[in-house]
Amino acid sequence: MTASRGTRRIMAIAFLAVALVFMVVLLRGQWTSLDEVMASTRAYHWSLRPWLLALAVLIGVVDLLLMGSVWARLFRRTGGDARLVDAVRVWVVTNFGRYIPGKVWQLGGLAAYMKGTGDSGAAALVSALAFQVIALATGAAVALSTIGVAWAGANGNGLPALVTLAAILLIGLRPRVIHWTAGYIGRWLGESDLTLDLDAGDIARAAAGMLFAWILYGVGFLVLLKGVGIAAEISQLPVVTGIFAASYVVGYLVLLAPGGLVVREGAMTGLLVELLGLALGVAAAVAIMARIWVLVTELVALALVLAWRKSVAEEEKLV
Repeated sequence: MTASRGTRRIMAIAFLAVALVFMVVLLRGQWTSLDEVMASTRAYHWSLRPWLLALAVLIGVVDLLLMGSVWARLFRRTGGDARLVDAVRVWVVTNFGRYIPGKVWQLGGLAAYMKGTGDSGAAALVSALAFQVIALATGAAVALSTIGVAWAGANGNGLPALVTLAAILLIGLRPRVIHWTAGYIGRWLGESDLTLDLDAGDIARAAAGMLFAWILYGVGFLVLLKGVGIAAEISQLPVVTGIFAASYVVGYLVLLAPGGLVVREGAMTGLLVELLGLALGVAAAVAIMARIWVLVTELVALALVLAWRKSVAEEEKLV
């Protein structure tokens, strides 16, 4: 093992350790909050179904790996050389950087790690910026269209919501818009010479992947609701997906909140009350459960990619 490789491993371990410390503090705080909220909703009949909760975690893990593969393909299209599976593993690990206050640690960690491996740090950063823009644009489109349809349900006219979905996708995912947005964020981060070489096909494929990821998150969230005793039906999948996407996007846009803490829960609570008719205390408890669900899926995904990497390294030693 070379000195540079040893240094890179130490830095990667330190980065992950710091991120996990912040995550554990967040998880502990959320668990305490859940206990307090649950105490105020004792009149509600909570009915836990472990197999559904396990299924929700499994769906969340698959979704994380899918999102990682979307970024990995963008990374390879912008000049990265890493294998797809290796890039996904790095994305899952550095994704924990968003729990460190400031949100730039996820992007910086991704670029620094790839550069340290001899790959393109610039490609990692610019593809990560493009990924975030595409994720937010598709998330906003899903949220506005599904929630818009739900609000328009009283008069049966969901056309404005569908038009909104099409407008956001057609405008927000135009290569010129994404190039400009990614360049603006790059300059804000002090990287003024970043170039984004993605064509309409690359962006369309990434957007399709992220739209599927949002739908999969909606399925997982619906399973979670049923797993804790909320009477949610499959017909409510669109609005449940919209609630999750809207709260995620709102939480992400608040830069000072690590992982969208409090902001995401607040948005989700309000939407659950408004759109699913849950009592305020029950909605608040569900929002905290959703946060814990996401944290658990990320930890399981991390364990999987680290175990996979270890097994690969052991096989290489035997060859």
